Amino acid sequence: MTKKDIIISLLSAIPPIVGTSIISFIMSRKYGDLKEVIKYILLGLPITLGTTYYLFVNVIPKYADYFLLIPAIIPLPMSFLLTRRNMTISYSEDYIEIKFKIPINMTSHDPHELFNYVFNKALNRIRNPYYYYKLSGVSNCSGLKVSYLNEDKLVIRRKCGDIDIRIVISSKKIADMVIDISY
Repeated sequence: MTKKDIIISLLSAIPPIVGTSIISFIMSRKYGDLKEVIKYILLGLPITLGTTYYLFVNVIPKYADYFLLIPAIIPLPMSFLLTRRNMTISYSEDYIEIKFKIPINMTSHDPHELFNYVFNKALNRIRNPYYYYKLSGVSNCSGLKVSYLNEDKLVIRRKCGDIDIRIVISSKKIADMVIDISY
């Protein structure tokens, strides 16, 4: 948790009813990981509940109990949906291709740290036990091949038996990761 993101989540939590939904939207776009987003939602939840309670006790006291449930329930499904759509799986006769779009929130320029960060984020999203088992041993394979396409694109590759991993990092702080698993 960074100081800047904590301040953003606390300020976003101020609007009644929708404060935690705003936090959920902002942090889901920035981190793309449900575990990271939940930390910020829990940080802003007391503020949103307090402003919602104050508003409805003083303005509409009859519906205060119902409206207090909205900021507590809506952000979790919203974050879940925003963080899950960044993965696609396609099949062909020769291989399975898994594509990810992962936001990067790192200041490091070391290719090994970038690869491990992006790979671990992608591995956390995989629910299929077969793919997870095959990919969990990739970190022990051959070295990384690093190349620059131009000033703002870095390509990191790792080959491990029948698995080929390509990560393209652009200046937009988005990592496009493609995993090819041969049959």
